[in-house]
Amino acid sequence: MPQPADNPKQVPNWDLEQLEIIMDDPGSWQLVVAGPGTGKSDAACQRVAFLADEGITSSRILLLSFTRTAVAELRDRIMSYAFDNERARGVIISTIDSHSWSLRTGFDGVPLPKVFGDGSYELSIERVIELFRLRQADLIDFMGRFEHLIIDEAQDVVGLRADLVLEMLRSLSKTCGLTILADPAQAIYGFTTDDEEEIDRKASLLSLLEAHSPRVLTHRRLENIHRISGTELPTVFKQARHEVEHSKDPNTFVNRVQDVIRNSCGRDFGSTSFSDLPESIRSVTNGTTLVLFRRRADVLFASSFCSEVGIEHRIRMSGTPTVVKPWIGWLFAEVTCSTLSKEDFEQLWDRQATKSSAPFINENQDECWKVLHRLAADTRSGRIDLRHLNQLVARSRPPIELCIPDIGSSGPILGTIHASKGREADSVILVMPPSTEVEQSENPAAQFEEGRVYYVGATRARKMLVVAAKSSARVGYLESRRIFRKVGSRKVQFEVGQDGDVDRIAHLAWTNNLQLQEVLASCAAKTLPLKASARPEFDFAIRLYLTLRDPNGISQVVEIGQMSETFRRELGKIWSDIDPDQKLRPSDTIPHLYLTGITTIGLTEDERMAIGAPYSTSGFALAPVVTGFPTIPFVYRRGGGRA
Repeated sequence: MPQPADNPKQVPNWDLEQLEIIMDDPGSWQLVVAGPGTGKSDAACQRVAFLADEGITSSRILLLSFTRTAVAELRDRIMSYAFDNERARGVIISTIDSHSWSLRTGFDGVPLPKVFGDGSYELSIERVIELFRLRQADLIDFMGRFEHLIIDEAQDVVGLRADLVLEMLRSLSKTCGLTILADPAQAIYGFTTDDEEEIDRKASLLSLLEAHSPRVLTHRRLENIHRISGTELPTVFKQARHEVEHSKDPNTFVNRVQDVIRNSCGRDFGSTSFSDLPESIRSVTNGTTLVLFRRRADVLFASSFCSEVGIEHRIRMSGTPTVVKPWIGWLFAEVTCSTLSKEDFEQLWDRQATKSSAPFINENQDECWKVLHRLAADTRSGRIDLRHLNQLVARSRPPIELCIPDIGSSGPILGTIHASKGREADSVILVMPPSTEVEQSENPAAQFEEGRVYYVGATRARKMLVVAAKSSARVGYLESRRIFRKVGSRKVQFEVGQDGDVDRIAHLAWTNNLQLQEVLASCAAKTLPLKASARPEFDFAIRLYLTLRDPNGISQVVEIGQMSETFRRELGKIWSDIDPDQKLRPSDTIPHLYLTGITTIGLTEDERMAIGAPYSTSGFALAPVVTGFPTIPFVYRRGGGRA
């Protein structure tokens, strides 16, 4: 693959296994099985760049991945590998869900019922499958134009999504090539399931291809490990993978995988407690750090202890809100025009940075403009369409380029193994239950999947893996999957920070909303302690209070937001459970909460009608992101006994 003289890019040192995949005939169909660290995604990106450089029209190359985070990373890698950036820029890179949504809106005249949340994507996928099976002419013609399709992380494509991909393959032209990359050893079909709930194990794409592939697939493997360094990690990866691929007894599978990881990693903290974890985390300072748990509850407990001793950290698990970068809301909250030129954008940036620079930390003005222009370009050249940008931000899943991947601004990431799948870090602390506490299941598939979970966790490390043993916290779950734990007869620990816990717009209707936006902007990239309090003068709405100190050391308490009615109802469910005789009430104050982020919100038409200018016109604003696992005491009502 010769390098043009005028292009200074460095071509990676691909091995023969990878080159076979990268430089295979553009029309070939290949299934690549590759483990962690073997350069699977890098090879996929170089395959795309190679095809584009070979002259295939970039808009006729489609790359699908399972997660939104992976899509953003793949785009950057492809651009870094391609000799001709402009030719590679047009490659279509998307999640399966987003591509399905685009196909339905582009080729279906039948409107779907209005559904909030992920259910709308499920309905969209069902409808697109139906359109494929009806051989809708325009849809089939569109798919027939593609010259190469690449599917990354195929082991995670199951159920409706697997059915959709199979229909897509059936619609490709006879000359269209296909590259599928997968690792069955990392197949966790409950991909977003990081709690103790039953997983619906539906048919996977790999099993469907085995029986129904429209064309013969050439099978390839990547065996050489490139990503990792250090003496122990290659042993961990290879021995754990061997156990995952060859152990046949479901009753011993989880213990055997765990034992291999513990015995080969070289760094075992042994049994630990949540109170000891902060010190363990402090001792691991080798670059980026992931602290991985099996359950969401364990992440919450660990986060609480880290917050108490002042360890800055981030949270990565299911159920948390999507955080849109705060510079967007800070930039556009008071803008009333519908389009913006690059010159206007730069002037606005400078003006807002003078008022508060915090939202712009680690952001590059030129790169931010390029992202906005790519996502929301106006029909007039050189301008961005703020109305279109508002609609993108208001989605339940805004474009990943506009989002912050974790809750929190800095420090190690505390997360579940499921939520960190596909991500890497220099150092990983893997917290597993002791071997004596591994739960047995009557379902062999569940046992094998549980063992693969720990294999996935161990293989997130690039330089160092540390393991620790910790019993999982015993907790309860509401129907919403909100976690709680009773502490004695009149106290309960209660998860705060689920998506929808904070009222998006209440603070925008307050008389001091402009000043409040400045306060929120100044808090971007910080983690600060909060408390919540229900006040009778506000009809017992639960408001959020932040204590700030000015440069002279004078403290000021500021109301920055309000918890939602959904949160109040959830608290009421626990109240009913703890107080069936109706003698108690929750304390007026909820302590030990944390402001862990500031997010941009895109306001819907209905929301705009409930607030005033300028946000009702601009459609943008800032809102607080709050997390915590506080202990809420319940006290006796007046006349009902002692408090």
